[in-house]
Amino acid sequence: MITVYGASDDLVEIEGDVREEFSYRGGQEDDSTYLAFSDGTVLSIRYDNDGIWRIAPVCRGVAELKIEQAPADDEDNYSDQATLDGVKITWVLYGVDLARA
Repeated sequence: MITVYGASDDLVEIEGDVREEFSYRGGQEDDSTYLAFSDGTVLSIRYDNDGIWRIAPVCRGVAELKIEQAPADDEDNYSDQATLDGVKITWVLYGVDLARA
């Protein structure tokens, strides 16, 4: 299983089969960056102008994908959370950075 979420205003966190902390490369509200997983899943992630991390599917792989959206008005919950489950994830690609289990 893998869990993906944003932390602070500049970190993309990966926990589970692969554990990594990537530095966010976006800038503007419409600047999404992408995460690719060994099962074929691709997610976009962005830090919006309201200070909320938003995660959306770009391509679904074989893992079961669930995305819990953060409410816009909760200061303690400022990140969507994506979970991939059902298959072992062996690598995650974020830009030019690669993390392996």
